[in-house]
Formats: sequence, C-alpha cells, structure tokens
Amino acid sequence: MKLSSIKSNLLLVICTLGAITGLNAQQMIDGIIGVVGDEIILRSDLENQKIQATAQGVNFGPNADCVVMEDLLYEKLLLHQGGVDSVEVSESQIQSELDKRINVFIEQIGSREKLEEYYGKSIGEIKAEFYDVLKNQMIVRNVQYEITKEVNVTPAEVEQYFMMIAEDSLPLMNAEVEVGHIVIFPPENIEESRRVKKKLQDYKEQVEGGKDFATIAVLYSEDPGSAVKGGELGLQSRGTFVPEFDAVALTLAEGQISDVFQTQYGFHIMQLIEKRGEKYNARHILLKPKVSTEDLLKAKAMLDDVYKLIQLDSLTFEQAAVKYSDDEETKNQNGNIVNPASGQTKFEMGQLDPQIFLTIDTMKVGEFSKPAFMQTRDGKKAYRLIKLKSRSEAHRANLTDDYQIIQEAARSQVSGAAIQEWIDNKISVTYIKMDESFESCPFEYKWVKSQ
Repeated sequence: MKLSSIKSNLLLVICTLGAITGLNAQQMIDGIIGVVGDEIILRSDLENQKIQATAQGVNFGPNADCVVMEDLLYEKLLLHQGGVDSVEVSESQIQSELDKRINVFIEQIGSREKLEEYYGKSIGEIKAEFYDVLKNQMIVRNVQYEITKEVNVTPAEVEQYFMMIAEDSLPLMNAEVEVGHIVIFPPENIEESRRVKKKLQDYKEQVEGGKDFATIAVLYSEDPGSAVKGGELGLQSRGTFVPEFDAVALTLAEGQISDVFQTQYGFHIMQLIEKRGEKYNARHILLKPKVSTEDLLKAKAMLDDVYKLIQLDSLTFEQAAVKYSDDEETKNQNGNIVNPASGQTKFEMGQLDPQIFLTIDTMKVGEFSKPAFMQTRDGKKAYRLIKLKSRSEAHRANLTDDYQIIQEAARSQVSGAAIQEWIDNKISVTYIKMDESFESCPFEYKWVKSQ
C-alpha cells in the first residue's frame, strides 16, 4: 500500500451524497448485469458510478467498466453477507450520519437555503432520497469492520512499514490544526417563548375557523425551505426529520392540526396531509423565539466567568468544556471540534469555519480567545471561547508528527490481506453471475467461476 493512500478507506464508495449528478436511471436502457447472492447489479448502477467518479476527477483508464464492475461486485458481496449475518444499522445511526453529511454540504455551499435552492429540494427530500444509499454504505462498513476488527500492528511493525517507504514517496502533509470551543447559548426567555406559542395557537384557531393553513404558512412560517410551498414537506419517511417532529406527525389523523410543539429549531404547529405506513406528508409553520440583546449579554457574562476561572487555573479549558459548554456535540469530548469531512479532530486551514480561522490565525498553541459572538448553522446565536490545541506546519510525513496516520496505513496493509482472504473464501461459496460482456475483464479476484 502506498502512503499516498493512507487516508483512503478500505473500500472506495463512489456513490456519496457529495456526488449528486441528477442522472435519471430511467433515461437509459437498464437491466440486470450482475447477481451476487440475493443482491443485483443494474446497468444504471454502473453508469451512475462512472459519471459520479468522473465528476470527482477519478480516472479509471481504458477498462472503466471492468474497474467499476469489480467495485460493485465487492460492495454487493459485502451487502449480501451483511444480510446473511443479520448486520443492521439503527435508525438513529443513519439519521446521525445523514445529518453529518448534510452539514458538510451546507458548510461548503454556505447555508441550508442555498443547498435547497441548488438541488431544487428541501433538506428533508434530499435526506429521504439518499436514505437507502447511506444505509447500504453503513452496512458495508460494518461488515468490513467485522472482517478486520482483530487486525492490529505493533509499534515495531509500524516503524518497519515506514522504513520501507522510499523517501521521495513520502507525501507532503498539509498544515493542520486542532481546535476546541466552549459554547454558551442565551438562557431561554420564558416570555418570548410564550409569545411565540400564543402566536402559533392563534394560527391554529384561525385554520380551525376556516382559514387556509398553507396561506398562513406562506405569510408567517420561518422555515424558508417549506414556507414557499405553503409549509408542505412532501411525502417523507419516518426518520427524515428530528424525532419530535415524527412523533407528532405519526399521531395525527389526516387533516388534523397538532398542538404547539417544540424541536431544536423552534416551535411548530403541523397539519397532516396523508399517511402511508411509516411515511407521511404534512404542512407545518415554524416560529423561532427571538433572542434579545439582553439575553445575549447574559450568555456573554456567563462565559466571562468561565474565562476567568480558566485564566486563574481554577480548572482547565477541557474541564470547563465538559462542565459548562452547551454544545452537546463537543462538550463530552473536552470541547474538541470534529472535522465532519474526516471524522477526525484535525483540520486543514481551508476547512475551518471562517469565524474560527480568523480567531486562531495569530494565536499560539495552548492559547484561548476571549468570549466571541457566534451563530450556528441553523441560525442560533451564542458566545464561545476558542482554544488552539495544536498546529502542525506543512512537512514530509514522519513518525514523530504523523504516527497515527502511518500506523493506520500499516494496519490497512495488514487489513488488506485479511480482506483478500475473505473475498476469496466468500466468492467460492456465493452464487455470482454477470453479463457475459464482463467475463473477459482483468478482475483482481476470480468473480467469473468456471462452469
């Protein structure tokens, strides 16, 4: 294994949410071109993957169909074995992963509204469209994990692996930083929440009195994705939205309007349009309690106190994050911010939120900022402290600065051998059939069985 592929996964899953091309499989002549156990491969699967790979700059060379077909055969073998072994992923895991990927795209494009405008779909519709794709990817990943979970490498093996790499083959590692933060949101303003709930109750009574729910949603809802559609969300699967939203929708009868309820986005009322098993279509009106300057100053004052405690060494930044931060994603990780693109704590400078980049640009490692205003992806206002935890300059890979990456590369090399053995064993006992046009492909594995 080359060090240039250190950060790649064992399986290249080309079909990601970031490679949406708009290709309609129904526009091509489709058909089954392969069968692995009880999993089928369609011509459209292959064509989609080729188009998506090209969009990402992948060049398969003259045997593109063969290369992609082998990727698909491997993926379907893992999926088939996942079914045999009853490998499952939970609804919460799928939704969490969907949210992470959607958030990556929101950061890249600038806002939820811009993402919805770009694809011509609501966030809920985008998530629903890729639900099954992501579920299969996660099953594949879990089966891979089961194959390689016992694989380990010793420090001596890591060093031996590194010493075998030619010096001119060592990659240039980009400058990276690790950052932590402590976030304090303004305390809930009871009077403002009451005002918003009363307004929504008024809207509910107006609809019950004969006014059109959709018209009120267009005029007053603060959900930009659905307001222009009269609050309508389209037919969605359970799990597309946050659990509180699903719970209300699935208890309503068609045409019924809910009481006012709360989610992380604000307060809502909902009207169920139709329900089909675990799927439903509904309209909703969202109102968000306004945050006053006074409430924001309360959050800043609370964070000022935390800042002073850290300055006086009464507790560390990490201890303060666990004790005081309101950011549930980072507080139990000592405030460490995770890079959604990699799942790791290290960021290249270009991957950082602009607010964080400007704050840490002149900081030394170990320093932390004074309380600074911030706004979350969904528009919530808060104050936070930011700490620069580590910084590495651009350099050639070495064992001191990049041990974990090199260790993972060495482990991947050993894992590759385990996977090769697994594939050979499973091919021999699994029904595999493919279109004869692929039987002359220079596959790495013996997918074509002698009759």
